[in-house]
Amino acid sequence: MSSSDTKSSAIKIGMRDRQMSGWCNDKTGELVTDVFVKPGMNVIDIGCGDGGYTNFCASMGANITFVDIQEGKVRALEERLKNLAAGEVRGIVSECNPIPIPDGHADLVISTEVLEHVRNPADFLSEIVRVGSQDATWVLTVPDARGENLVKTIAPSVYFEEPNHIQIFSSDDFEELVRSSGLEIVRHEYLAGFWAIFYLLKWATAMPGETLTDNVQPATILWTQTWEEVLKHPNGEKMRMALNNALPRCQVIIARRQGANPG
Repeated sequence: MSSSDTKSSAIKIGMRDRQMSGWCNDKTGELVTDVFVKPGMNVIDIGCGDGGYTNFCASMGANITFVDIQEGKVRALEERLKNLAAGEVRGIVSECNPIPIPDGHADLVISTEVLEHVRNPADFLSEIVRVGSQDATWVLTVPDARGENLVKTIAPSVYFEEPNHIQIFSSDDFEELVRSSGLEIVRHEYLAGFWAIFYLLKWATAMPGETLTDNVQPATILWTQTWEEVLKHPNGEKMRMALNNALPRCQVIIARRQGANPG
């Protein structure tokens, strides 16, 4: 199996796992459970990367602004959405210090797997909060400390140096950061135990000088196949939730402004 085939299979299983946690439900329009994306609403995706959540919001008819430091990713996403999005589409290349968007612009603000890369997460989050309206919803994710600390035992030290992960957040750290920014936590959830094990195996089996992209070993192939069988099993959901809660790759906070209208 080639590296591209292995990656494709893992992404497919990882996406199914996340959809089982309520993400990107195109039938209900929920980005995540109880967070609805509706036509005409203003959405900002900060640190959009390859644009998976931007794509979803655009497909639901939202006006979407996506921001990333990597110009290539922004331009590729602009091109991909040009003839697909029903609402307005705007890509911005920025280091987000500050974010070049007016105060209170968005009804929904998304920032996934970004805060762990920045030197001052509190200052960065204050900008993320600034661009949301009074009644906006924020969907924020960072790697969970349990998964990170496991990987840290075996990954090269560069993985935890700039521009990679320079912050590790415990559950309490993440909640304190969000509350200190003026937001109220609606839910705090844990996801992607599949990926925690997958990347541990990736790092463990990588040969000297081999990148994670190049690394194709039986361990990750078999783990992906095993997890696919777990998801099919009658007790699969119980096993999935148990792993997500014990060893999550990712933690998610859904938040609103303190004292905001919950509707």
